[in-house]
Amino acid sequence: MCEVAVIGGGLAGLSAARHAARLGRLVTLFESSPMFGGLVATVNEVDGLSVPGKFSGQDLAIHLLQDARKAAVQIVESGIAKLELGARLTLTDEQSRTHHPDAIVVASGASLRKLGVPGEDEFVGRGVSRCATCDGGFFRGQDVVVTGGGDSAVQEALVLAKTVRNVIMICRSPLKAKRDYVDRIAARENVRFVWDSEITEILGDAGVTGVRIRHVNSGAVSDIECAGLFPFIGGTPNTQFVPSSLLATTGHIATNPDLATPDARVLAVGAVRAGYGGNIVEAMAEGVRAAEAVACRFKC
Repeated sequence: MCEVAVIGGGLAGLSAARHAARLGRLVTLFESSPMFGGLVATVNEVDGLSVPGKFSGQDLAIHLLQDARKAAVQIVESGIAKLELGARLTLTDEQSRTHHPDAIVVASGASLRKLGVPGEDEFVGRGVSRCATCDGGFFRGQDVVVTGGGDSAVQEALVLAKTVRNVIMICRSPLKAKRDYVDRIAARENVRFVWDSEITEILGDAGVTGVRIRHVNSGAVSDIECAGLFPFIGGTPNTQFVPSSLLATTGHIATNPDLATPDARVLAVGAVRAGYGGNIVEAMAEGVRAAEAVACRFKC
């Protein structure tokens, strides 16, 4: 029986693992985090699903995980430290165990990019957060800052606006979020924008008390008082274990339209892949496509 390794327990990886197992493949899913779903697990409401009702990212992850287990997917609670190409594929997990699958679907996703400013690491858990659904209640009746202009940043701001006093969005450029999100955030009376600006320092003592910002054109510096900061300025692909021969110049995994990498035994799906569109439903669909490609290509 063809052995397929899926690296990553986000929605793309779970979809790939579940579907490959249903197609008769022996599937092992590697995930080091106890929270399946990846970054999407923190999304309060997933858009674009073709089924009625509202679902959080965590709801979807739990459903896919349960289905994967029913389909006999083996779950290994470990990340992958190294992927080696050769006559046989070799995976070394974080417990130094080796595995030799016939095919690999890399769905390791991306990690939220850091601001790289003073105070960022110091105030994690003391005012700096990357999950409005998890931590928004701690800032009830207070002012918070969200920085970023994509879908994730605006989604976080929409969640926060329901409980905090004011949301200040700091943006280097015009919003890049989808039109529906932009319209919804514009309708919130307790959301204001600071344009053409970036955070240069996080201020505080026992916790966050404010941020220092710089206007990117004039260079003018000013401080904004706040009790919390939610940075969402994009992601960095989780490819530290992937051979450089499979990577694009951006650090993402290079694939063809069929999701195959330069080594046809390795496929990539979701946010780790160069050219991924950023849509959650698209990530799940890519997982299914990769599983079908593996089932078609490898007749072991």
